[in-house]
Amino acid sequence: MSFLRVEKKPSGTYLRILESYRDERGKNTHRILHNLGKVEDYTPEQLKKIGLKFYELGGGELKELLGNNLEEIARYNYGYQQVYGKDFEHFRLDQFCSRVQKKSRFQFSLHNSIFLMLLERLQDPCSKLKNYSHQIEYVNLPKVELHQIYRALDQLAKYNEAIQQQIFSTDRDLFNSKLDVVFYDVTTFYFDSDVEKEGELRQMGYGKDGKIGKTQVLFSMMIDKEGNPVGYKTYKGDSYEGHTFKVALDDLKNKYQIDKVIVVADRGMLSKNNIEATIEKGYDYIIGERLKSLPKDIQQPLLDRSTYKQEWVYLDNQDQKIIVQYTTLTVGEKTIICTYSEKRAKKDSFERLEKIEKAKLLLQKPSMLKSKSNRFYIKAKNEVFELDEEKIKRDEKFDGFIAISTNTIIDPTEVLNQYKQLYKIEHSFRTLKSHLEIRPMFHWTDKRIEGHICMCYIAFTLQNWVLKKVNKNNKIITEKTLRSILDKMQVSQIKSDDNEFYIRSSPQTNQGAILNALGIKELPPLIARDSLKV
Repeated sequence: MSFLRVEKKPSGTYLRILESYRDERGKNTHRILHNLGKVEDYTPEQLKKIGLKFYELGGGELKELLGNNLEEIARYNYGYQQVYGKDFEHFRLDQFCSRVQKKSRFQFSLHNSIFLMLLERLQDPCSKLKNYSHQIEYVNLPKVELHQIYRALDQLAKYNEAIQQQIFSTDRDLFNSKLDVVFYDVTTFYFDSDVEKEGELRQMGYGKDGKIGKTQVLFSMMIDKEGNPVGYKTYKGDSYEGHTFKVALDDLKNKYQIDKVIVVADRGMLSKNNIEATIEKGYDYIIGERLKSLPKDIQQPLLDRSTYKQEWVYLDNQDQKIIVQYTTLTVGEKTIICTYSEKRAKKDSFERLEKIEKAKLLLQKPSMLKSKSNRFYIKAKNEVFELDEEKIKRDEKFDGFIAISTNTIIDPTEVLNQYKQLYKIEHSFRTLKSHLEIRPMFHWTDKRIEGHICMCYIAFTLQNWVLKKVNKNNKIITEKTLRSILDKMQVSQIKSDDNEFYIRSSPQTNQGAILNALGIKELPPLIARDSLKV
């Protein structure tokens, strides 16, 4: 059994935690487990906190010590402020806000306005009006007016490129002063509107979300091999995704001053001009190849499965070993690596059968054919729509095959490993769209649209950094569990007679892991009203 002993000596009063035990002869004796030092070195408040902590760890309820005359005045969240406040400072965004504030001489706090929007986006994404009304749910958060939130969005739009460079430069030491692999892709964000305005960002276009009749913007992003964001750009909704690639290369060279890099991108970026631009910048590339569009003299050897004598082995999401066959073919200055998988062949066949069934249904509804016929196996013959049997038979030859082009000299299996990592940027897009709910967007002007996207990009960066820090050695938490833990980090404002103070909620599972990874001290269980600092 352990107990606290108070020992008075000429030099002071000492506190020690001792344990009773029986020695080899069966005699009761004691040993020191921990020295707490001199009582005189502690203030009464510090001793009280230590005692309350011991009591709480032992399973005791603080209200038992505080008496029955208690009233809860309010309850606040402190988790998001504590964790993302540290995050915000890590990327020196607080300093950035301060510089912009001094330069522009605002009469309001740019830091507070942006930080409130980020907290809301990371906790429960909603409108800017609701951001304003929800700010009372955070502990000791300085008040922000609604018009200040919108003005802050305008500043995010104005300085979005500087913010991207600020974020990139903060952790550039992680890349050893260079990025050896950059993943690039584009997606679309739609609006809850079908109104276009010539020359503005909101335009009709091919939506990757499958939304028909909605205006949209095109969004491109670069990340590194660890999933950290490198930069982004927004384009008009009717822009062709392949034309964005050269701009991304220019940014790598001019903005981020990266001299040597392998750019990994999907087949939507493959064009002669993009390949030439990549080589001109001195970069290597790994890009998805359009196997169906290749000349027949190149297609033929790649579709000959007798040449597939090499194997690529990787682990899937369930850590199951996957074996894929591949072959290589040199064409000019590039190498085409083509893989074949029985599993993928079955998937391709199943998806084609689904399209065929859909095509048969469409043939019974002529009014829908003009807008959707190209998406399914339907052709028009003598102004009559019918199933395109030739196209179906032609596509069957490509079941299970995927081709990749590269100008690198690295091993083909490493090329395949890097191309497989493209899922990371697809996951980033899913995070922005689903978890952070970047769309649908309800802003109307280009400035507000750019500001909203910049704010969501910062939120993604902050969340990504926390997850990387916590899951550095083992995957402990996900986006969903992180949000759940932070939601439950609360303090209650309590009134007892004429005294007011805060009681912190009990720590959640993995809460300590998050705080330790970020170097944050947990709040004490009982906090004087004037001493609460998050």
